Amino acid sequence: MRRTAARIAFATVSVTAAAVLLAACGSDEPADTAQHADPAALAWVDKVCSGVATGSAKLSQPPAFDAGNPQGTKTAMVGFLNSLTAALDDMAGGIRNAGVPPVPDGQSAVDKATSTLGETKTKVSATLAKMQDAKVTDQASLQKVIADADSTMSGLSEPEGPIKHLRANPELNLAFAESSTCRQVYGNA
Repeated sequence: MRRTAARIAFATVSVTAAAVLLAACGSDEPADTAQHADPAALAWVDKVCSGVATGSAKLSQPPAFDAGNPQGTKTAMVGFLNSLTAALDDMAGGIRNAGVPPVPDGQSAVDKATSTLGETKTKVSATLAKMQDAKVTDQASLQKVIADADSTMSGLSEPEGPIKHLRANPELNLAFAESSTCRQVYGNA
């Protein structure tokens, strides 16, 4: 159970890492004082930061696991995976709804970021479906559900989340570094 709880926590970390990385949208001083982000790129990044905040807010209350209540633990895990799925949708929607970034290769960065979110959602959804269908009556059956979930989610290994694809674009990275909206929403890292 600890390992699957850890994987669910990792999925949460992956999603919230997007928010945390956005928290690193910058400091009070731009990294390169001679170069500043294009205002249109800053506006785009501000939309993304706000959209990701909506998704990550759904994950602010992770479930409490009670080893003495196998069915309750399963129910809590199912509820959290539902929240995680909705949060991933919100984050991808926030990125897509911001439109095409007004920078060279901006659409490519968006495509990679939303693809990462989609792959994560696919794994979470598969885990959720298996968990919902599983019969949990005792610790042994709970351990089986957890082992299955662990197996399904084992491929989640993107600790930086989808934002790394956006920040790989130099112009977007500069905009993330200068975005006051990102600092207001997420604080300084």
